[in-house]
Amino acid sequence: MPGDDSPLFSIITPSFNNRPFLPRCAASVADQQGVTFEHIVMDGGSDDGTVDWLRNQARIIWASEKDRGMYDAVNKGFQRARGSLCAYLNCDEQYLPRTLAAGAETFRRHPGVDIVFGDALV
Repeated sequence: MPGDDSPLFSIITPSFNNRPFLPRCAASVADQQGVTFEHIVMDGGSDDGTVDWLRNQARIIWASEKDRGMYDAVNKGFQRARGSLCAYLNCDEQYLPRTLAAGAETFRRHPGVDIVFGDALV
């Protein structure tokens, strides 16, 4: 169970050879305001420069190891998560500004809600 110093959100991003997409994805998480969060990238053993990029990202918690596909990677990320709210964001997706704050507000206003899903722009 998360402690008082734990982030509110744990964002899990599965990755395998997605180096071109990761910077925008990570920036969209890093730019979230009004909530505490951690961003966990679970990489499946990429050989496209992803690991080198991740090594230089101080704000990202990451691991690179073989997995059994995207959902295995997501589950591994959830096992590492410290947040009381968890989400996963694919490498080729991005959060709009204040997405996490809006989710937190929804949970605050509606404590009986278990899952929040937002609209998407394509």
